[in-house]
Amino acid sequence: MSVNVLIQQIAPLYNKYRESKNNISGADALEIMWDIGDILKKYIDQNNIAPHALFWSVYGNAEGRKNIEKKSYITREFQNRCHRIRRIFGVKEQIKKDFPHLKSFTTFREAMPFFDDGKYKLEGTEREDLLALLNSSQQPKKILEKIKALQKEKIGIRNPRTQRLHEVEREKQIFINFYNYVYKVLRLGDYKLCLKEIDNINLEFIKILSKNTSALSQEGLKVFNFDIQNSLKTPWKEYSEVIKTLIIQKDPKMRRRFRRLIPVERIVRLADMLYGLSSEENYRNIKKRI
Repeated sequence: MSVNVLIQQIAPLYNKYRESKNNISGADALEIMWDIGDILKKYIDQNNIAPHALFWSVYGNAEGRKNIEKKSYITREFQNRCHRIRRIFGVKEQIKKDFPHLKSFTTFREAMPFFDDGKYKLEGTEREDLLALLNSSQQPKKILEKIKALQKEKIGIRNPRTQRLHEVEREKQIFINFYNYVYKVLRLGDYKLCLKEIDNINLEFIKILSKNTSALSQEGLKVFNFDIQNSLKTPWKEYSEVIKTLIIQKDPKMRRRFRRLIPVERIVRLADMLYGLSSEENYRNIKKRI
């Protein structure tokens, strides 16, 4: 299935969500987004593609399509949210079971970190209390205030004695240097000049490096094996070694420390920029956004 066919499958659901999101319950909104996430997940699994690369392709190819209102493209953020919802709920029926009285999708959106797999996921009594809050008859504004307080309590915890962020200081600096380098290359304004500047590095290698950079943004994403050639020059070799070191760690502690120093948005941005170097078409797409 091509990306364009994928968009044709998603577009009716996306338009349905846009047109009805102010008039439907939070649970109904979740079900529509679950359906979109299910389509995305199947495509990702069948085509062995990194989620961020697919979301970017859908966003770029959606522009100007007849079945999507102009300037209302299927954003990467929206696709990512649908994909997360699909991962949270293994089966669609679980949505209405967990949220029979969810009024507002916004309240669930703010509580999503507590349902995602990872360090903030709530279990047992804490999860039951959160479900009761989200299904309660309180006004969404009041529910949001309580979720914000919970975020501050659970996510805002900082313990300088255990962070040990200095252990990834070198990796942080290499990332920043490489990010700036790739940005300058993309700003050359011509794809052939970009290839010349990067010394015609293997484009498949760049694609894999992009996918593994994206995988660093959150736990649970697929990583891809890759070999680092001895002939690879700095800064490519330094950065590739950092990525390989981080993604092969079985214990996620080092990656978590890295994400405390480098915002997830910046990691995803670099993955996008690398993907933009992998072909002339991708370069034209990313050039519009930098």
